[in-house]
Amino acid sequence: MIQTALWPLQQAIYKRLANDIALNKKVTGVYDYVTKETPFPYMTIGEPNMSPFETKTSYSENIPWALHCYSMNPGKREVMEILNLMIKAMTKESWIVEGFQVIKFNIEPNMKVIPPADVGFPYQGVLNVRFYIGK
Repeated sequence: MIQTALWPLQQAIYKRLANDIALNKKVTGVYDYVTKETPFPYMTIGEPNMSPFETKTSYSENIPWALHCYSMNPGKREVMEILNLMIKAMTKESWIVEGFQVIKFNIEPNMKVIPPADVGFPYQGVLNVRFYIGK
């Protein structure tokens, strides 16, 4: 039976980010869902995009995933600091995803910082990562 690694992978990403001491000194938390009352700065586990790749004998998944951070501090500095801490947390050790094998993990080259859309909106950082996962 084929099952996607999306939920176990999201749990592993959450655990990695939520348990990083340096990162959590900088942000208020890691969230899958936020409200208007969520205090800044924070991180969210954003959108995955799974593509299967199969052979006659195996099933694997290519999963790019966007991770976000938000800051109300003026300027880009805090978002850039959080992104660097996110990279360190995501790359500090090999990945364990329950029920699956991480074949390859990498940080994608298209990280970005997005300025506020208007006064009163946060700066946003986007870190794109990619997992190749097998069963």
